[in-house]
Amino acid sequence: MMESPPALVLEDVSKRFGRVQAVDHLSLQVEPGHLAGFLGPNGAGKSTTLYMIPRLVRPTHGRISLFGVDIWKNYKKAIRSVGITVETPAFYEYLSGRKNLELTARLLDHVSAREIDEILERIGLAERQHDRVRVYSTGMKQRLGIGRAMLGRPRLLILDEPTNGMDPEGTHEVLSFLREKVRNDGLTIFISSHLMSEIEEYCDSVFVINRGHLVASGRVKELLKPHERIVRVTFQGKVPDRDFISRHEQIRNVEPVTADTMEITLAQDDSAWLNQCLQQAGFRVSAIAPKQKTLKEFFLSITGLRHAEVPLSINQAPAAQAGLYAPQSQASATQAGDKSHD
Repeated sequence: MMESPPALVLEDVSKRFGRVQAVDHLSLQVEPGHLAGFLGPNGAGKSTTLYMIPRLVRPTHGRISLFGVDIWKNYKKAIRSVGITVETPAFYEYLSGRKNLELTARLLDHVSAREIDEILERIGLAERQHDRVRVYSTGMKQRLGIGRAMLGRPRLLILDEPTNGMDPEGTHEVLSFLREKVRNDGLTIFISSHLMSEIEEYCDSVFVINRGHLVASGRVKELLKPHERIVRVTFQGKVPDRDFISRHEQIRNVEPVTADTMEITLAQDDSAWLNQCLQQAGFRVSAIAPKQKTLKEFFLSITGLRHAEVPLSINQAPAAQAGLYAPQSQASATQAGDKSHD
């Protein structure tokens, strides 16, 4: 039995806009059946990378393939089983949400009315499907964009900020649905998001770029292994003071978390010693465990940013209004000019 090729491969991909090196020898590989996150600070090259996948921007150097097919050698075959949305999805605003899906479905093979019904139901737009898109909120348009990307049952979804404008409940609903499609149907998803909590909770793996370079990649659980020497301790009653801390060379630092919880940095991994020491000193310990890393902490350590510099949102590039490129579309992607994107 032949092994399936990777869903997405970037090999030594670079893109230069004049004097600006937006993407610099970037290589990554997304395996089938994974929900993979794509992170980076503003200006890291995320959007430029996403634009190159559907040929909106031509790489200066390197190769991109989808399921083993080079996008510049056989675009029609490469894009056939891929749904892509970049930037804010564009629609015919004067038509209903359902009508917009039906128009895209005409470009595809074997998209039934039942499939459209199912998609509208799962993205939470069944009750608003006959409303004109012009009255949709930003979050509703994002939902419709995801639904359009899923027409034709693609094997790979590439989504740029898919939950932008959604409330927490809507975000959870949509990402849980996508997670379910990955788990149950073997769908592969490559998702760019500035909300690191989304990537941490829902993604199997993550790729982090900075200044056009890949600076970290791997399974989210592996990257976020607990700190070996930082433990979080919760007390019942009194908590240690600075005098107690200064008497023990094994304790390097203490940071209060709440009134009854603190994070203690040890000189070496020895939480058993710490627990015994605290108990002997008369402190009642109700819980002690290694501090779990967060994706935000990992991101900061990799990119060298300070907390104040972490982007709250990505820059939206002005060009193209590319919207979504549906799977099996017969039209080739429009070329975007040499404009620098995030």
